[in-house]
Amino acid sequence: MVSTYTTNGGIEKIGSGEQSGTWGDTTNTNFDIIDKLTNGVIDITLSGTTHTLTTSDGTVSDGMSKVLVLGGSPSGTNTITMSPNDAQKLYFVKNGTSQIATFTQGSGANVNVAAGAGAIIFADGAGSGAAVTDLTALFPNANTSGAGVFSSITANGGVTVDNITIDGTEIDLSSGDLTVDVAGNIDLDADGGTVKISDGGTELLNITNSSSDVVIKPVVDGKDIIFQQRDGTEVARIEDNGTFNVVTDKFAINGTAVTSTAAELNILDTATVTAGELNLLDGDTSVGSSITVADSDGIIVNDAGTMKTIPASAVKTYATAGATSGTVTSVATGSGLTGGTITSSGTLSLKNSFLAASGIYSNGTTTSFTASTYPHFISGRSAAGGGSFTFTVTEADGSTHSLDMADGDSGTNDAFATILPAGASISGSTFTYLAVALIPG
Repeated sequence: MVSTYTTNGGIEKIGSGEQSGTWGDTTNTNFDIIDKLTNGVIDITLSGTTHTLTTSDGTVSDGMSKVLVLGGSPSGTNTITMSPNDAQKLYFVKNGTSQIATFTQGSGANVNVAAGAGAIIFADGAGSGAAVTDLTALFPNANTSGAGVFSSITANGGVTVDNITIDGTEIDLSSGDLTVDVAGNIDLDADGGTVKISDGGTELLNITNSSSDVVIKPVVDGKDIIFQQRDGTEVARIEDNGTFNVVTDKFAINGTAVTSTAAELNILDTATVTAGELNLLDGDTSVGSSITVADSDGIIVNDAGTMKTIPASAVKTYATAGATSGTVTSVATGSGLTGGTITSSGTLSLKNSFLAASGIYSNGTTTSFTASTYPHFISGRSAAGGGSFTFTVTEADGSTHSLDMADGDSGTNDAFATILPAGASISGSTFTYLAVALIPG
């Protein structure tokens, strides 16, 4: 009878009457094979991307060892083919390389053992369709102190870990809410500089680092950023067009509510006021400050920062022809200064304007006068015996004009009257004058 071999281990079964004189050698080899199959550890040096793990009948070979220690420097994932494909095998594998080791036997399933990891695998020896199974992945709730590679872990009782390193891109929760509960702070550290908030895969909000500036923006086109109180009451909204819209009665500065309406504030759009003029509303009490407000009872003025009302009957004259005092005959109703005239008797009439306690008019004797801040009406006369007299008007832009008011009588004073635009001046020989500022009211 001719010798045969076991299917899985390749142990030689000596036929009756065979191997006379050499039977002992074959038996010793069989014992070596059995030793390998039960306790053998072999170092396998891998290179390239393929390797064949062979079990040879009747000969001690690599495929007979129980523990496989993989080493070497494979150039990529190394596919280890177990041969023959009809031998059932059980291996303890330690992958000491820097590449994945893939174990295969036929067209069935394969097992990947990650670099630096270990696994217990078996091959079913089903021939061309043979499959390899990872027994390690089937062990429930395995408690190990070292690192491991698992296709999945079910831990319904919870998991206690130190740091977690994830080489994938997602943490998925099949249902319900996810609570992250920490004793300290939650630090989101994104080296890409962006934190995204999405719903069902659609990005809604984007917080981005821009040269250490923080950019917060909605990502869905046409949508707003809305600020609400806990009960859902809207407080403010940044609209898609860039408008910052604050709900009525919800805007305050240092705890003081701003009660002006948008329409009231928009009046400033057409106001031709300077910063200095606006500062009058902030308690400016400097000499010459004034606020142009008028009512039917008289003229409201700014007296060193205190608002006062002067009845119409108490308003005094500021100019009469040929004098520095007199009486205002009337305060007309209406708006503006239209209708304010110097009568033939030299009396000044005003129409629904107001005057400041200081700075609204000036008088004296000089050779030059400048209309500062506001247009001025100025009336004056040359010094006694002025004769033929010509005045020069200089505009704010530097251009000049002549104002010839000579009356041809060298024995009397030559008088003049004109309106100087703001910034313009009038000059000439010595003259006495009265100037009134034309303040809008």
